[in-house]
Amino acid sequence: MSNRYRLITGLSAAVVIVAVLLCFCFIPFDNINDAFAFTSSNITLGSVDIGNILLDGYEDRTDGVVFNEDSMSLLYQKLSGVAGAKIEDVTSLATQTSAQMRSRNGNKDIVLTMNGQQWTVTHLTKDTSGNTIVTLWQATGTETHEWNKWYLNDSNRNYPCDVYGISYIRAHGLNIGSKYVSTKTSTSLTSQAQSASHKYAKLTMSSVKGSLTDFIVKPSAVAYQSTENNMAGGTVGNIGYTLPNDAYGTPSGTVKWYSNSTINQSKLPSKTGYSAWKDDYIWLPSVTETGRSSSVNGIWALSDNQRSNSVTTWLRSGFYQYVQHIFFLTENGSSNYGSATKEYAVRPALHLNLGLAAQHSGKPSVNEPIDVTAQYKGTALTLEDVADQQKQWFNPEKVSITYDSDIVDVGTYRVKAELKQELIDEGVTFAGEPDTSAGESDTVRYFNFTVTKKKIGITAALDSGGLPTVTLNNAGDIYSGDTAANGRAPNFGFTYTSSGGQEYDDMPTAVGTYTATAKITNECNYQIDTASSTLSVTFKIDKRSIAKPALSGQVSKPYSGVEQSFTLQGVTADVSLTLPDGVTYADGKLNVKDAGTYKIRVALTDNGVATQWADGSIAAYELTVTITKKPLNITITAPLSWKVGETPTITIVGDSLAADTTELYIYYCKHGSAIKYD
Repeated sequence: MSNRYRLITGLSAAVVIVAVLLCFCFIPFDNINDAFAFTSSNITLGSVDIGNILLDGYEDRTDGVVFNEDSMSLLYQKLSGVAGAKIEDVTSLATQTSAQMRSRNGNKDIVLTMNGQQWTVTHLTKDTSGNTIVTLWQATGTETHEWNKWYLNDSNRNYPCDVYGISYIRAHGLNIGSKYVSTKTSTSLTSQAQSASHKYAKLTMSSVKGSLTDFIVKPSAVAYQSTENNMAGGTVGNIGYTLPNDAYGTPSGTVKWYSNSTINQSKLPSKTGYSAWKDDYIWLPSVTETGRSSSVNGIWALSDNQRSNSVTTWLRSGFYQYVQHIFFLTENGSSNYGSATKEYAVRPALHLNLGLAAQHSGKPSVNEPIDVTAQYKGTALTLEDVADQQKQWFNPEKVSITYDSDIVDVGTYRVKAELKQELIDEGVTFAGEPDTSAGESDTVRYFNFTVTKKKIGITAALDSGGLPTVTLNNAGDIYSGDTAANGRAPNFGFTYTSSGGQEYDDMPTAVGTYTATAKITNECNYQIDTASSTLSVTFKIDKRSIAKPALSGQVSKPYSGVEQSFTLQGVTADVSLTLPDGVTYADGKLNVKDAGTYKIRVALTDNGVATQWADGSIAAYELTVTITKKPLNITITAPLSWKVGETPTITIVGDSLAADTTELYIYYCKHGSAIKYD
């Protein structure tokens, strides 16, 4: 991918103005964008623009790669002056100022983008552990902030207003989250919490997603910031005094603090929080670091362009003479000083650990797909149906999706994600390592698409008979293609729990109080939404009322020689009959043959455990049927008298039934006597 840059040169201010008004010249140079000066009103030199040194989407990568390898290679080239430079070409360098870097790049400053802000490269050196660090200073800035919320020209108080370590701009403006002095009468410091939404959050908070703090070296590991002193003179400083907040340790060389009858700046280093900024990830530079003009250009040997900004810019340094005054840079890059309560631009600086950044550099890549889920909807699902937060990895301009089959029913499906051919041709790959055993490659990944059950709201209630039933809260929750006939609609049932805690899948029959909890009883694409449903209902099973069986019609019949029936109505399975000998029962009939009185015991089958008679009683009772004896008519044929010694012929004939055998006996009685004789 080729980049171009633009270069504008001018022989004088007038020529520059004419050039701006009339034309721009575009000249290719080393395949790098050339960003112009840092403000629209200060275009005197071009600046080599490295571009964004961070990879797009690095926050979501799992391989630890953060920096764009191509952009970092261009940075190495511009820092070292070596074509095709590697990090080793930079780490072998001695300390380099901005002026030395310009000398290698056509007198142009180096600019890059990181964290959404443009930064100018100001210095290259080693930290106290031997790591190569490049110092970056925010190139432009228009957001303004108070340096402090109050001012007072007094160096004797516990918390002077010009101590950077307890300033409001450090605590809030830079998101350091440090303590600051809120008012001139404060006897203690005010805490300021860090904000994860602050523009500098990724540069100051290790806890936020995409944090870059691991790659930043704190001033406490940078030797020159411990001892810098504007008294060094020459191109470093010409103010003639040691300045507050320049060094966090003991200034080197001649130390000359301003002092008179009311002000003694030498007291400041002993004040609370004076050196606290040495442990910050980002910080405001000092006037000794930035310089104040093209001839006194500071430790970093900056150009006027680098110091310039569209608005006045705060520095870290306190003014040597007045406690309430702080140094700032004007729009054209010269220095001045003003009240700490002024609102000027915030342009922090930081030390980037180049060696560590190199270890975490890589080629641009596309985020790997991650598994997604979507709820069943009755028709085929695609990534369009997946919530945005689940598919932040997906860019349809970079990735093609292939579905092996329609994704409809609940389950997990394997989906193919493949880089577009134009990206493959550019050497772009997916981030992370492919699972080659699963058919993946640098340009192909597979992910799981899980379909979850659709949640439906239901209400469990009692029907008119006092028994539990289920209704849908919204009948439209069941898609039209899912019916009972095709088995795709949910079937509802209950789990029944007795008051004693015993559970039943079938409707209980024993008398008692139960809780019926609704459930879906078949495998389908739906589940009950417990949050929007009434799942359970309580109901009672009372004793069933049983009509008492009763005899209908005749309850007494004369003997006829054959079995006779008596109608007994209302006998069901809930009724138990106890029959005496000689009585049978079938199909609502009591069958009896012989003469006699018969008592039939009628009782509830369960003895009243779950049933009762219609009158509320449970006691057994008796029914009586009778077969009366048939009258027997006797005909006796005999002589009216006979003599002693004669044997009379006597005939007895009865009208018993033919099928019956009747034995008749004759007894003799003497007239007038009750004594019987055979």
